Amino acid sequence: MNIQQATKKETLHIAVGVLCFSVILNLVFVLLKQWGLPVLWGNLLGGGFAVLNFFALGLTVQKMASDLNEKRGKLTMQLSYTLRMLFTLFIIVLAIKLPNVSWLAAVISLLFPRLTILAMQLLGMYQPPKKEENEKGGDDPV
Repeated sequence: MNIQQATKKETLHIAVGVLCFSVILNLVFVLLKQWGLPVLWGNLLGGGFAVLNFFALGLTVQKMASDLNEKRGKLTMQLSYTLRMLFTLFIIVLAIKLPNVSWLAAVISLLFPRLTILAMQLLGMYQPPKKEENEKGGDDPV
């Protein structure tokens, strides 16, 4: 499968955002005088998986969009979602069970892609698609 440029670009955005939020997370733990290597390992585990998870989502959407069979594409998307959520649960359990990993840092890091997308929306990096003037109907106020 060929990885589309959009998938690479958006994954890079998420990776940079996760890195920025990871620095903030570590600084907060330092300020609270709770920082240690387990925080770093938890952050790396959660943040690394979060970026990988986003990349897997991008590949699935790319595959679904190229599939002409809409029913098969929907099933592919559902299977991908289920597997990615199971792997996320596995990462959380792994972070809890590993003695030298802060489960709190790992779980917080799993939220960083969503925070990155929110930050990009607030900064105006994502704009909703503009409606064409020829479109009939819609939700625009009169």
